[in-house]
Amino acid sequence: MDTDYLFSKACNIALLDRQSIKLNTTKENKMYQRDATEIATLAKHNNSVAPIIGFTLSTIQAGLQTCTGQAQKVIDNGYSANCLWGLKAEGLKYAIDNDAWLYQKAMHIVDQYGYDSVDGITEAILLFMNVPNLGMVKASFVCQMLGFNVSCLDSHNLKRLGMNANFTKVPATMSDNGKRKKIATYIALCQEQGTEYWWNSWCDYVAGNQANRSLVTGDIVSRFHVECINLWTIACDTLRK
Repeated sequence: MDTDYLFSKACNIALLDRQSIKLNTTKENKMYQRDATEIATLAKHNNSVAPIIGFTLSTIQAGLQTCTGQAQKVIDNGYSANCLWGLKAEGLKYAIDNDAWLYQKAMHIVDQYGYDSVDGITEAILLFMNVPNLGMVKASFVCQMLGFNVSCLDSHNLKRLGMNANFTKVPATMSDNGKRKKIATYIALCQEQGTEYWWNSWCDYVAGNQANRSLVTGDIVSRFHVECINLWTIACDTLRK
């Protein structure tokens, strides 16, 4: 199906979704401003993106509330931790081995393009798609936590948008131009509502669901991201020793 048609349809659905969900506006709801900003500030202070990548890897096919437990397993068992299945261990090792370079490269993109440019965000997403086990959506999540105006349109958000998962799949065999076009379309969809909207509304949407029963409010969900990053910072430091 034509990607322009899917994009137009998704934008219309997103607008209806925003109107129907009872969500505090940015004037009242500071979750993104408080928590995503703190994560980006910590990354800048440490010149490090590895904890963000480690946390992001831990969210793949897992409930958010499990991510601190996964970090603790890595602290205890290193790369042999049972939560690092598939290519997760390889992805985490790549992030740690290339940590400073990845962060500095991302900040170079910011210096060149800013945080809102579709071209710049495309470069940043492609940068993090080089991390084993990170596709476009999870690479976008890393970018979101670094301050870029993009979002993680995961299975929850795709369900809200009424969209098929194929919209976010970028096959390894796709041409470079094809990847860039698909990523740019994805970014444009995210920016219809903006990264803050997607962060705040996702936190409200998943709060207290079956996979996150201990995270009962959107505010708790959002703040839990910071807790995860703090523990994954310890996990990454442990692996460096």
